[in-house]
Amino acid sequence: MEKHVIPPRFSAVLRNRSFIFLWAAQMLSQLADRIYIYVLVLAAYTLTHTNLGVSVPMLSFGIPSVLFASFAGVYVDRWNKKYTMLVSCLLRAALIFLMLILLKSSLVWIFFVSFAIYTIAQFFAPAEASSLAEIVERENLILANSLFMTTWMWSSVAAFGVGALLVSAFGNDNTLIISSVLYIISSLSILFVSLKYSVHNPESSVRTVKKDLLAGFEFIRRSSIIRHALFKMFMITSALAVVSMLAIQFAEQYIGIGAQNFGYLVIVAAAGMLFGMWMLGRLSHFFKKGHIIFAGFLMTGSCLMLLSQTKNLYLAFFYCFVLGVGNILINATLQTTVAHNTPRSLRGRVFGIQNMLINFAFTVPVVLFGVIADYFGLDTSILLLGIILFIPAAMVLVDPQSRIA
Repeated sequence: MEKHVIPPRFSAVLRNRSFIFLWAAQMLSQLADRIYIYVLVLAAYTLTHTNLGVSVPMLSFGIPSVLFASFAGVYVDRWNKKYTMLVSCLLRAALIFLMLILLKSSLVWIFFVSFAIYTIAQFFAPAEASSLAEIVERENLILANSLFMTTWMWSSVAAFGVGALLVSAFGNDNTLIISSVLYIISSLSILFVSLKYSVHNPESSVRTVKKDLLAGFEFIRRSSIIRHALFKMFMITSALAVVSMLAIQFAEQYIGIGAQNFGYLVIVAAAGMLFGMWMLGRLSHFFKKGHIIFAGFLMTGSCLMLLSQTKNLYLAFFYCFVLGVGNILINATLQTTVAHNTPRSLRGRVFGIQNMLINFAFTVPVVLFGVIADYFGLDTSILLLGIILFIPAAMVLVDPQSRIA
């Protein structure tokens, strides 16, 4: 007798009270984070009037992730996840108020306070990701992850525009206050999330922390599903970061809409993510996760190769839309795969390592493809990126261990 499978439904996800409050907390904290970065970049340029100075806030964002994300995951597995997220938001809100005093002073102080803010943020991300897997039913987790991934994209795009409007209307100081208040509201939303907490061994010596951290890496090493899922997530996130960076020059030189309008390309891609989110709810009922991911990489790789050769505005918008669809099919499915195949006791560590990889994808690959675009041309850079995205798809054909059920 064939087993009856209940298809995932958005209605069931949206009726989940804890999910709604966690989702709201994600949106608010993401918005606060991006508005804060916008103000920092402006302040850094005002102090230095150099591009190197502008890179300092971005370094304060990237370095803590590489250094501390995996360690943060160890503590997330030990601590109460709800209170970890709550305290993370409140501490960041307090440090932003401190930044009001330092904003017009030394760039060194701006770096150190920002470094502290983004170090604290490393605890929020794995706590949030592992909490989602606990409050949403297994059959609906793929849709919940697609909502989170789409919201992450939209808030990343919209927040910079919101930051520009707020700075124009209220100035840097008041915009920082608004960012701080958004963190506080996010923490209030977390209070209404229902999460179970199991008491763990409170011992936190260097030896035990190192042991727990190595246990997380060892689990990833032994689990081919998790290992390949994280690799594929790094690949597609790197592609997203590179395309977002190259979109400015592409908008100006290839399709003639002006560098200032590059955001339209990103918005079209975000619309594709919304459509992909709708599609995923139906596809996941009929196809295996591995087939969806395989199709997603073929779709995104092909679209990038075609995008590199077009100078037609409408074709460019179409390709960006399909890129958004492919991105959500891959990322949301991979996120669900990681959650389903990671024991509850290890989720914080695994998601901490995942957070480190995702943030790393916004550093080295962006610089590398920026250099390629400068020396060999934008079309070559985008074409190469598209070809590289065929690698995860090819792995499925030649290496059975890389397949995800």
